[in-house]
Amino acid sequence: MRSRFICSLAVAGVTLSAVPEVGVPALAAGQDPVTVQVVAHQDDDILFMNPDLQNSIRLGRPVKTIFVTAGENTHAPGDEGPLPSRDTCKTGADLVREEYAYCRQRGAMAGYALMAGLPDDWDHDALSVDTGEGAVVVDEYTLRGRSDLALVFLDLPENADANPDVAPQGRGSLVHLWARTGTANTVLTWGTLAGRYTYDHDRLVDVLRGLFDHYRPTVIRAQDPEPDPRYSGDHDDHVHAARFAAEAAGAYTDGTGQAVDLVDYRDYNLSDAQQNVTGLPDLHDGGRDQKAATYLAYDGWDTHTSADSPTYLGWTRRMYHRYPTGTTWVGANADGRLAAFAVLSGHLVAWRQGTDGEFGRGEVLTTPWRLLPGLTVGRNADHRLQVLARRADTHEIVTTWQVEVNGGFSGEWASLGNPNAGTGNEAQVGAPVAVLGPDGLQRVAVKNGDGGISVLTQQEADGAWGTDWTDIGAGTGVQDPVALAVDRTDGVNVFAYSIDDGVGSIRHWRAAPGEGYTAQPQLAGYEPAGPPAVAHSKDGRLDVFYRLATNSTNDFAGLVGHTWQRSDGSFSPTGEQVGGHGGVGAVAVGDAPGPWSGSTPVADARILVFAGNAGTGQSTTRQTGPDAGYSTLWTDVGAVHVDQPAAAVDRDGCVFSFALTDSGSLVVRNQTRCSGGAALDRTREIDGP
Repeated sequence: MRSRFICSLAVAGVTLSAVPEVGVPALAAGQDPVTVQVVAHQDDDILFMNPDLQNSIRLGRPVKTIFVTAGENTHAPGDEGPLPSRDTCKTGADLVREEYAYCRQRGAMAGYALMAGLPDDWDHDALSVDTGEGAVVVDEYTLRGRSDLALVFLDLPENADANPDVAPQGRGSLVHLWARTGTANTVLTWGTLAGRYTYDHDRLVDVLRGLFDHYRPTVIRAQDPEPDPRYSGDHDDHVHAARFAAEAAGAYTDGTGQAVDLVDYRDYNLSDAQQNVTGLPDLHDGGRDQKAATYLAYDGWDTHTSADSPTYLGWTRRMYHRYPTGTTWVGANADGRLAAFAVLSGHLVAWRQGTDGEFGRGEVLTTPWRLLPGLTVGRNADHRLQVLARRADTHEIVTTWQVEVNGGFSGEWASLGNPNAGTGNEAQVGAPVAVLGPDGLQRVAVKNGDGGISVLTQQEADGAWGTDWTDIGAGTGVQDPVALAVDRTDGVNVFAYSIDDGVGSIRHWRAAPGEGYTAQPQLAGYEPAGPPAVAHSKDGRLDVFYRLATNSTNDFAGLVGHTWQRSDGSFSPTGEQVGGHGGVGAVAVGDAPGPWSGSTPVADARILVFAGNAGTGQSTTRQTGPDAGYSTLWTDVGAVHVDQPAAAVDRDGCVFSFALTDSGSLVVRNQTRCSGGAALDRTREIDGP
């Protein structure tokens, strides 16, 4: 069946902010990029996954969004009538359940048409999904002029709907489907081409997996499966839609071998985070932010949302990934050859530099459990690399290692436990970050489940770890991930982005040789909106970088802040804003080439800084000279990236930057002349596994 669905919508008084244009590289030999969102309700992706979503659409990437529930709220069931207009949807006080669900679908379509810059004209198909145990028909809408842009509506009952026609046992929500304590019948939204279907846990997984088989995603975006209880509560539909998405993604990748980047996003508790989206609008003057404009396009169809809601508008000013990848996912072998690591399809993938300087295709390393995004590359005293990550099921910190110097990785993994084991809060432990101490023992630090910081020290050089984590007394406001660095007087330093009483800061602890961690003064500077990254200048002093926030004083969202260590070991009494091209997520830095980086010393040794920008590419700046300040002029090096970048220095003292693409490949940029002022003049894209 196929119908023409045409409805044009103009949003008056809204202008779209310009997003930096970026170069789009030729695709690697692997699969073309396809992004699939799985969300509970018809505005969740617009509010919580933007600007990532709108950037994918703007760049012409195929984008498919699956809305799991009808989002019908508490509206009472009713018989089908004429399809309502936009005004009826927005102002109608007596909309029936199936009618309101239709209105929310139309709101989603209006938002997507605006993001695509096309009229709100859609084709409507009945899409048959093969589940392996019979077909299920779902509604699919494709935007006219962008056939690669599709919205799919499964129409399961929303959490608030306990009507017996959709919840026959009174337990029809995603909560009960996940727990296998109930079944659900679909809502017959007005205008549907699908019939009524009964879902249980397995059928929903099978339908999602069938849609993944149909669309062949390389990136799957989902919501927050484990909301942090320190902050605003989340919607049960959000949580369980994310869990179903992860289970279905696992079934899809296990069955196809496809490398998929699973990216989760924070939802309601964005309200408790700093404003970090670039280009904030003054909505009463029409607005200048595309995320807000997209929300307003949706809002015109939903009687329960408001263009003046401070909560909804607050969400348009923020976007945070639930599991940041961090920026310490590259390491240097003893011979200086580099290796990059990522989590794709829950498995550890490695790209390794050969003796000829070229990187080989990504390899899937033995991974006995699914991993969460966010890993770190540590180094033993004998220079063997060690990767530390988190298990997705137990949230334990786990590790694998090189079996010999400059060699391959062990097929074995070890568990370092979880600092919150047995508390019920294990799922809130953050991504690990590691550093080699002056005593030859590695340290690994994590944000713990209580919002503090826990540190674990290797028991013997090049050897085993225990599971006895130490809480360093960091309070309850720490965000993920933290940063570690050894200073030039052999102190081990921990830095963290913390939110305390609603205000963000960069906090600092230090352990002198043979002593415990003690709190240092928090770093001076403008309010941060992201985790710190730390690097050594040529003389060994520490430089700390972080994203900045917009607040009542400064509109700095997306820009980069900097605070530096002085010659006496203290930190500058003021911080600075060093510019940037917008974007969200952690900043990547590498040590200035020389002793601190483990490379050949370079006379013009400078720290280079890399950050994802507002156009999904990467921008960079650098010190103006060795041990000097930073240029506020940034260079956009282009490409289409996901997650956070990384930086490293090779054996000759040349600086490299690394980023993942939305097709699962690795973009490597590097200097071919090893000097602080040299450009990163070589770029290549290395296939994923």
